[in-house]
Amino acid sequence: MAKRKAFLHVGLDDRSADFLDAALELHGHALADLGVRRPATSAEEMFRAAIEIRREHHAWGYDRAEVEGAWSRICRRGYKGKDTLVFSQPLLADATPDQIALLLDALAGFKIHVVVTVAAPDTWSDPDLDLGAILDRWTTSVGKPERVHVVVVPPDRGRKAVWKAFGRIVGFGTASLPLDGVGKPLVERPQRLVSTERQEALRELGRRWEHQVASREVDVHGDLTDLCDNGCAVADPQELIHSSDQALNDALRELERLARRNDTLTTRVVELERKRRKLRRRESDPSVA
Repeated sequence: MAKRKAFLHVGLDDRSADFLDAALELHGHALADLGVRRPATSAEEMFRAAIEIRREHHAWGYDRAEVEGAWSRICRRGYKGKDTLVFSQPLLADATPDQIALLLDALAGFKIHVVVTVAAPDTWSDPDLDLGAILDRWTTSVGKPERVHVVVVPPDRGRKAVWKAFGRIVGFGTASLPLDGVGKPLVERPQRLVSTERQEALRELGRRWEHQVASREVDVHGDLTDLCDNGCAVADPQELIHSSDQALNDALRELERLARRNDTLTTRVVELERKRRKLRRRESDPSVA
C-alpha cells in the first residue's frame, strides 16, 4: 500500500506566506472533501508545536509545560484517517538537523514533502541567511531533492500565486478556494531606510539565493529571477521616515495594549489560584468558612 503524504510548509520568514495556514483553516471542509487535512486545530497550536521543536518557548514567553507534547498531539490526530496532511509554520525553516529529525520522527510512515517559500530579500532580511544550507538540511532529512519544493514569491508578494503553487504541489486546485476571507499578516513591516551599500548587499544576496536554488535538484515553482528583483530601490527618504514613524507608533500602542492585557490576565490568574486554594481547604476541612 502506498504511503500517505504529508506536506510541511516551513516558510521562510518573508512575511508573504504567513497566510497559508489561515487559508488551510478557512477552506478546511472543502479540502477534507478532496482528501486533504490540516490536523492542527489552530494556528496557536501549530505555533506552540514549532517553538517546542525549536526549543524557543522561553524566548516567546511560554513555560515548558505550555508547549510540551504539542507536536506529537497534532501528529497523532493526523494518523487517523487516510487523508494527505498539510502543515504550515514559518518558524520551522531554520530548524537544526536534530530538530528536523525530531519533527519528522513524529510522522514516521508518511512520505514527507517540504515546501519553502522565499521572496527577494528586503530591508528586513537577514544578510547572513544561507538559503542553500537550509535546503540541504531539509533535503538530507526527507531523502530526495524532488520532495523539497521551493515557491518563489512574485515581486508584488502575490498571495494568490503562492496559494496556487502550494495547491499544485499538494494536489488540489485553488480556483474555487478564494483568499477573500484570509486576513493580512499580524505585523506589517514597512521598508526601512538603509544605505546605498546595504541596498547593493541585498541585491547580491538575492543573486546568491537564486544560484543556491538553481544549483540544487529541488522542485521550483515560480521565476528564480524574481529573487533578484530590484524591489530595494531607494525610495523617498521622507516617505520612508513617515512610514517608519507610523509603524513605531502602532507598535508602541500594541505593546501598551498587550502589557495591559497581560497585567489583567496575571491578576486574574492570581485571583483564580487564591480561590482554588480556598476551595481545596474547604474540601479537606468542611469547618473552614
